[in-house]
Amino acid sequence: MAETEAHEATSRLPLNLFLIGLFLMFAGVIVLVVSALLGRNGTLSGGAIIFVWPIPIVLAAGPHAFLAVVVAAVLTAIGFVVFLWMRRQVSKG
Repeated sequence: MAETEAHEATSRLPLNLFLIGLFLMFAGVIVLVVSALLGRNGTLSGGAIIFVWPIPIVLAAGPHAFLAVVVAAVLTAIGFVVFLWMRRQVSKG
C-alpha cells in the first residue's frame, strides 16, 4: 500500500515541477511587463547559460551581469541535481 502511494507521488513529480516552472516563468513575465509600464528609470541586467553539451555558452549584459551569471549557474546546477535525482528515482522503480 505504501509503495503504491510512493509511486503515485513520484509519478506526479515531473508534472508538478513542470507546472511550478511554468508558473514562475509566467510570474516573471508579468513582473517585467508591470515594471516596463511603470516607466521607472532603472538599470537592467541579465544573464543566461546555454548548454550545447558539454560546452556552456554564457551570456550577460548590464551592470550586474556577473551576479546574473552566478545566479544562472546556481540554478543550472540545481536543475542538473534534480534531473539526476529524478533519473535515479525512475531507474529504481
